[in-house]
Amino acid sequence: MDRLQQKVKELREKKGWTQEDLAYKISVSLSTVQRWEKKGGEPTRLARRELRKMFLKNGVEGGYSGREA
Repeated sequence: MDRLQQKVKELREKKGWTQEDLAYKISVSLSTVQRWEKKGGEPTRLARRELRKMFLKNGVEGGYSGREA
C-alpha cells in the first residue's frame, strides 16, 4: 500500500468512519474512496483540498496535507 492509500485509510479509521461516510463527507462516490484506498487511484486537486479541509475540520492529528503521493 503506498503512502497516499495508507494515509487516507488511516485518517478515516481514526475518526471511525466507513468508506461510505468519507465519500459522503467530501461529495465523491463510494467507489472513488475504494479506489484511493485499495487500487492506488489519485484524488483530483479538488478532492485533495476537500480531504484536507475535512480532516482539519474534524481535528484529525497528522491531517492529510494533500501533497502525499
